[in-house]
Amino acid sequence: MARPEVVVGFQLPSDDVYSVGGYCAAEMAFDNANAAKGTKALPVTIRMMPVIDGRDPAVAVPAAQAFAQREDAIAVLGPTNSAMAVVTQDVYHEAGLLQLSSEASSPLLTSRGHDNFYRTVANDEVQGRSLAHVAVKYLNAKRIAVLNEDSAWGEPIARIFSEECQRLGTEPVLHYGFGERENALDFDKLIESTLEAKPDLVYFAIYWNKTHIIAHRLRDHELDAVFLGSDALKPYEFLEVPTLDKRQPYHSLAGIDPRVAPSAKAFLLELADKFPLMLGAPQYAAEAYDCANLIVESIRRADTIDRGGVLAAMKQIQTFNGAIGTITFDEHGDLVEPEIGLFQSVNGQRNYLGRIADLV
Repeated sequence: MARPEVVVGFQLPSDDVYSVGGYCAAEMAFDNANAAKGTKALPVTIRMMPVIDGRDPAVAVPAAQAFAQREDAIAVLGPTNSAMAVVTQDVYHEAGLLQLSSEASSPLLTSRGHDNFYRTVANDEVQGRSLAHVAVKYLNAKRIAVLNEDSAWGEPIARIFSEECQRLGTEPVLHYGFGERENALDFDKLIESTLEAKPDLVYFAIYWNKTHIIAHRLRDHELDAVFLGSDALKPYEFLEVPTLDKRQPYHSLAGIDPRVAPSAKAFLLELADKFPLMLGAPQYAAEAYDCANLIVESIRRADTIDRGGVLAAMKQIQTFNGAIGTITFDEHGDLVEPEIGLFQSVNGQRNYLGRIADLV
């Protein structure tokens, strides 16, 4: 007899789902769970459903509401960026759906008191401070320019970075936030202000597409400052300006590098077998794999296979051994002692330098 089916959503920017490493990894996890036999067999079959947000609140909120109204929906993965997570989080909370995100890092998401939200990526409170330590202690910057977009991710992490630099004794010489001009792709004032500040390091809290333009324009004006960015600069080569970089740019990753983490070896081998094209940039795939497997474990432990039972079971999981290592959440749904890695980009490849905590 066929097992009853339950649905797990995965909120994504577009329906090109197999271009997202996290989606591929989550599918792997659910396929494995559905195929399990014996004591590991599930009482239900899990089906994953994309919830497309278009990176637009006007699209994201109705899409989240439509998914939350499904009677067979028991949990949701994602979103894959902070802005969409912030605008849809209340929808999933009010519906009583367990939500796990592998990429949304905004501090707002774990400051609202929602008991249904967890994430396997570091909070930007941690990442922003870590990047400040890289700038001041590891790269020895004296004149720091901070550039940020006006998003639910860009503004908070830039503020956290600036405040921590100041606490470390190096107050930024410029903090430039996006306005209407920059959102319309007019970067003249930003470029002028940055050059006038004469920085020896520029920190970007801007997504890769606009950073690509800004970085090239700054290099065209012969600015030789070191470029430092966060994990939103993916693909990472967009912070590079070939032939004009005197020092190759640096960026952080608010998660593990599955290529070097012993805990991710089996996961990476399976990913290579099933989704080999994902190996070029597998960032946050292991984190999504663990999110999916936490849902699987919650289903196994649940007294009733519905959204209330699954959420209650998740709250009882104190530690979980995943691809990213041993996972423990604090009372807000944030990781306890998350890993932040530092990388240097060379010819479009990210070279792992080590854990920031060890480097600084």
